[in-house]
Amino acid sequence: MQRNFTPSLLKWILAVTLWFGMTPLASHAHPSDGHSSDPSDGHWVHEGMAEEGRITGGFRVGPSFTTQDAGLSTVGPLVNFQGMYGLNKWFRVGMMLEWQNHGVDDPGTGSVNTVTLLPVNLEYRPGHFGNLIPYVTTGIGVNINTHNVSDSFAWRVGGGLDYALTNWFPGAPQGMMLNVETAWKRNHANGDASTMGLLFGVRHTF
Repeated sequence: MQRNFTPSLLKWILAVTLWFGMTPLASHAHPSDGHSSDPSDGHWVHEGMAEEGRITGGFRVGPSFTTQDAGLSTVGPLVNFQGMYGLNKWFRVGMMLEWQNHGVDDPGTGSVNTVTLLPVNLEYRPGHFGNLIPYVTTGIGVNINTHNVSDSFAWRVGGGLDYALTNWFPGAPQGMMLNVETAWKRNHANGDASTMGLLFGVRHTF
């Protein structure tokens, strides 16, 4: 039961985040309509938040959950690094590197490490709800698997939220964001080893 519940919960979180990121233009709060554009009011404001021409680096960690019973343990550690560039006010492009580990169900047979390199990664940042900045992200690359598991094509799709650290600590570095992200990643090697990840960390825009 637990094996199916956790990935389903993460998929629900991902769907909600994607919905936030794709909120239609009609939901833009206009000051002329009597809605304040002050971030503290919590209204949706449709304006690009990608910060054109600036570089963003990120480090996140969290759990990784297998989506199928492929002979691997359900939960394993996940570490994520990324570097992004503000292409315009709506989109960031860049690269991502992930490592995750899942034990093999057969006792004494070790574990499978997967290093995922995504040289093509895109992030769409359509606006903000008050101080919360939602986004959707996708990328393609390669999964490099150990333990005699074949390498495979990687496709990653997810969504997340950024929150400026200065909202809590006025003396914090400008551009430092607290981040949470959930993403599904395709890994069809010797069977379906696809995973759902839940990441927590920081991203800093320079």
